[in-house]
Amino acid sequence: MPIGCVSNDVGDALRNAITCSVVPNRLYSIRCREIYSSHKLSVPIPRRVVSLALGPGQQNGGHVRTGTRIFVVLALIAGLLAAIGGTASAVSGEAGVGLVDPTTGEWFLRDPGTGETTHFYFGNPGDKPFTGDWNCDTVETPGLYRSSDGYVYLRNSNTQGVADVRYFFGNPGDVPIAGDFNGDGCDTVSIYRPSEHRFYIINTLGADGEGLGAADVAYTFGVPGDQPIAGDFDGDGTDTVGVYRPYTSTAYLQNSHKGGAADVSFTFGERSDKMVMAAWSGGADAVGVYRPSTGTFHVRNSNTPGAGDASYDYGYSKYVPIAGSFGALPGGHEAPPTSPPYPNVGSGKRIIYSNSLHQVWLIDENDKLVDTYPVTGRKGIPLFGTYKVFSKSVNAWAPYGGITMKHMVRFVRPGTFGNQWSYGFHSIPRYSNGRPMQTEAQLGSFGSGGCVRQADHKALALFNWAPIGTTVHAIP
Repeated sequence: MPIGCVSNDVGDALRNAITCSVVPNRLYSIRCREIYSSHKLSVPIPRRVVSLALGPGQQNGGHVRTGTRIFVVLALIAGLLAAIGGTASAVSGEAGVGLVDPTTGEWFLRDPGTGETTHFYFGNPGDKPFTGDWNCDTVETPGLYRSSDGYVYLRNSNTQGVADVRYFFGNPGDVPIAGDFNGDGCDTVSIYRPSEHRFYIINTLGADGEGLGAADVAYTFGVPGDQPIAGDFDGDGTDTVGVYRPYTSTAYLQNSHKGGAADVSFTFGERSDKMVMAAWSGGADAVGVYRPSTGTFHVRNSNTPGAGDASYDYGYSKYVPIAGSFGALPGGHEAPPTSPPYPNVGSGKRIIYSNSLHQVWLIDENDKLVDTYPVTGRKGIPLFGTYKVFSKSVNAWAPYGGITMKHMVRFVRPGTFGNQWSYGFHSIPRYSNGRPMQTEAQLGSFGSGGCVRQADHKALALFNWAPIGTTVHAIP
């Protein structure tokens, strides 16, 4: 016999026969029509509740009748409505933003409703953070990918503790992405391999520290240097992949797992922004960016070009941005600092270069931080001390291999403090065929022959900002 429907009277509701249709959306609606009366009620239910209740193949329209567990959901809602005499309201799908300190494993989650911060530790320095709904409860919680060994670590609550799930997947150097890639209501971890600009999608989670096996789907998409992203871009209940091209501030999105050309592309943000995706307004996942130079999230409620619909000042450039539907958060913790504690070295207009931290700080005459960003240098070079910019040139060349670089700012003379060669700041070098020696994403580690490599636009900015005579402090 047909199931009972929600009505203003619970007894009548459970006696009335109805039909229910499921309308696919990011928040599905169970629309009930009583067969023996004209009363109508539409009750929004989270997508994953519908997934669990209906099972595969019953979520894209059609009718729900006897034998489905949706009766339990409707009966609970009926009792609640009868008790309070109210009407059903939409379940909020508003997503929040967060930051992770990659040097300490600290997580900061911002509650989208209150603006309060929830803080906890999870992971080791160098782990790559992300979020997902690992246990299918509609709450997105921490995940980590350890690039050095290809292990995945997942936690099922937004609290401090050890991983609930641990397994091996991918190769060292892979970049993790998370999503519900088959529409079953549960997120899984997949990878993007930058060396191949290729996505490897898998629809199950591993366990017990074991390997996971081959991907279910694999395809190429994007070009080298793109940032991988994932989300339900068209609101059909299935997550797909995209890429963000920082040097053009362009997002390229696909609505199916096919590779090839993008289904949607648009510009949003500024160069060097870091993209995040989430259902900011409760619908389909839409674009957002984190601007490290200002410590600001800018989010947009549609995947179209235009200004952000909301902005949040949160943290600064050292943090990795994340986003998701974090559920109920306790809050009450301090937000991440919004300006970096740059080293207390020198005074006046100056450049500070930390060799071990792979970081540069530009500080003006009033001791105000102008900019800070990651760089690539060589361990222990130049020798630590205080220098002055003595020479600048737009174009420079290495003494071998036809290697060139732009916007050289020299500050170490041969023989100064025992240095054998001249060293300076410059852009990422390029081989004779024009190919860069490294990507901007690889800045922040050792790798140069002695000079300090910067992103191209940062090299230009430093070149214009620092006249000859500017003080440079090279510190450990």
